[in-house]
Amino acid sequence: MKPLKWIKTSMKKPVNVWKGKFSRKHTRKKISIKKIKLFQQIKQKLAKRKALQQDMKTQGKKPNMLKQTSQILPFMQIHDDYILLKDGVMDIYQVQTKNIHALNDVDLNYLLLNRSQFLRSYFRSFKEVILNFPTNTELQRAYWLRKKQQATNTSRIKYIEQKLFEFEFLERERYNREFFMFVYAGDKEELVDRKHDCKQGMQNSFPLLEISKDKKEQVLFLLNNQNTQI
Repeated sequence: MKPLKWIKTSMKKPVNVWKGKFSRKHTRKKISIKKIKLFQQIKQKLAKRKALQQDMKTQGKKPNMLKQTSQILPFMQIHDDYILLKDGVMDIYQVQTKNIHALNDVDLNYLLLNRSQFLRSYFRSFKEVILNFPTNTELQRAYWLRKKQQATNTSRIKYIEQKLFEFEFLERERYNREFFMFVYAGDKEELVDRKHDCKQGMQNSFPLLEISKDKKEQVLFLLNNQNTQI
């Protein structure tokens, strides 16, 4: 509390003049009143929205809905040698990778020069995609299952069971990082020429490998559903 100040008037009588501030209780009351007003405004807006929705239902108008997946994605059909898009066609190649850490300086420079030459010469639309695929050990497991059926020694059977357990663990826990190249064109004839140019330009650095239709479906599925497993 601030002290009172006395002011002398012409009647020579002291007059009290309070020049202090409001208390904390008064400010709290003001804040609570503001909050109540905000809540009331929010309730009014929500009530207006509900009234509009009910009016739209009574009038037969459908509210705005999210588009379906088929309307968002550009893919239409998948064929063996091309993928039909809403605006043009495309195809997918797998890039054959190399261990650059095992190369010497001369081979590494040669590889980089061929790669840069392709990027300078091929100026059309393409996309490079990197995806993690689960490790596939079907061939190895099929081989050891045949060996298990032929085995008669108990120690041999235990060894085969250990190998099968290791392959199952690899499929469950390990992933292979694979690289793909998307080649785009306006129509099928133009796509054939562009695929040929890409193969010729990449054969000395990172050759392009053709993949099956099932593999293309897996690539597109994993590309658009990155939180799921194949």
